[in-house]
Amino acid sequence: MPNYPMDFNVALDWTAASGKNVLSAPPRPEIVAGAPPGFGGTDQVWSPEHLLLSSVSLCLMLTFEALAERAKLKIDGYRCQAAGTVDKEAGPAAFSKIKLRVDLRGPDRDRAEPTLQTAKKFCLISNSLKAAVTVEAVPSLG
Repeated sequence: MPNYPMDFNVALDWTAASGKNVLSAPPRPEIVAGAPPGFGGTDQVWSPEHLLLSSVSLCLMLTFEALAERAKLKIDGYRCQAAGTVDKEAGPAAFSKIKLRVDLRGPDRDRAEPTLQTAKKFCLISNSLKAAVTVEAVPSLG
């Protein structure tokens, strides 16, 4: 069981000489990040929006994995496609919705769908967001 509270730290370094935003949390690999094209950036680096969707997707998968292992479910594959919408309906720009489409593969796929919904309920990252997060089990995403 985790010990709470837990602290996490990330550094962001930028220099005019490189023009790059570099995220680091040693000993992990660095991530070059920046604004997406819609905010004047490029699609050649990870944007905060893509990193947020990645965080929600990964958190759901890790939570599902822990629950599936505890339930002794046989799952051979897991693929998640995350899509998010940024809007300005209620004021400043923010994610208004996030949809995770999960393709579970394996003999216990049908039995695992309720576990996927339980994982959504306990996903730390989606629980930390204002935007509604939905999870949908789908057939093969290819």
